[in-house]
Parts: sequence; C-alpha cells; structure tokens
Amino acid sequence: MVASILASVAACGTEVPSGSPTATSSTATPVPTAEAKPPVEAIALEPRFGPSLNGLGLVLTARGGLIDRSGGGYRKSSSGTHLALYVEPAGPYTEEQYVDGILAVTKVFAPDVFDRWPGIESFDVCQEPPPRLDDREERDPVTQIELTRDQGAAIDWATVSVADLIAASRQDPAELRLVVSPALADSEAYARLAVRG
Repeated sequence: MVASILASVAACGTEVPSGSPTATSSTATPVPTAEAKPPVEAIALEPRFGPSLNGLGLVLTARGGLIDRSGGGYRKSSSGTHLALYVEPAGPYTEEQYVDGILAVTKVFAPDVFDRWPGIESFDVCQEPPPRLDDREERDPVTQIELTRDQGAAIDWATVSVADLIAASRQDPAELRLVVSPALADSEAYARLAVRG
C-alpha cells in the first residue's frame, strides 16, 4: 500500500513534519487546454477549483500562484514550474476536518493540475488557519503536502488513505514529505490515524 504512494514535499510556510487525512475526490474533470501553465495568480483558479473546495468548507486564497524556485529562490513568475496553493476555512473548522483535508484537499487538485498544465513540475497545497485566529498575510500552515508530477502519477488516488500518507511520510520523508502543525500533530484526530498508519 505504502509502496504505491511515492511523493515528496516542501513549500508553504514553516514546517513541522508528518501528514494525515481522509478522502473526498475532486469533481473537476481534466480538460485539454492550450495553456502549458496556469495563471501566475492562484486566485485566477478559483472558478475551476472553488466549487470543490467550497464543498469541503474551504476557500482558495490569493496568496499562492505560479512560483519560480530556480536557484533556490521563491518568487511568483510566469517562468515558474511550481504551483503553490493556499486554502482557508470559510467558517468554523475542526481539527478532524484539517486532518481529513490533507488528502481531501490534495485530491481537489491532483491529478488535474498535472493533466491540465504540462508545464507544471510540482505543486503544493497548504491548509491555513482561519484569519480570525491568525490575521498575518503569511500564516504558518496547519497542513502542507507537495507532489512532483512523477509522485502524483505514482499514487492511486482512488484507494490511498490518510493513514497511508502518514505511514509513507514516516517511512521515508525524502519520498513523501507531509507537514502538520505541532498542535494538529498532538490532536486526537491526527494521532488516531498516525497509529493506524
């Protein structure tokens, strides 16, 4: 099970290793496109991914976008090959929803991001705390997962579970890096899946 999950991760904000959640697949269907890459500003993707995120109680934020990470940098640019995405709760949101969201939110974007934009080599998605709890422009994420094109293709999105992702990230963080905040890592919702993983 874990062997079929290869993935590697790093991006968003501060990092505290580990990963989790449960599922819910994207309703988005890959559609051929003439564009090799998405728009530079992530918020332009709201019409495409917003409805699926709304179904999870989340909204896409304007913070992310197409990122150029060449030379160790990290800046928005049309030459970027990494897509950074940030979502936040639209209302009250529980620890269990954050845990479940690690996989559920990732499935909103994967594999569609790679199918739709051949110029994208990797993407990451962070679940952020609600602005009422942290109103900084750059908040530390509650969860983060990053996938390369090859890693995304290696995952069986129909069967993978949050527990699988947690187990894979612990087995080889270089192959699957999943990040959760210390508070979420200490939660009962996360610990339950971590034990199963």
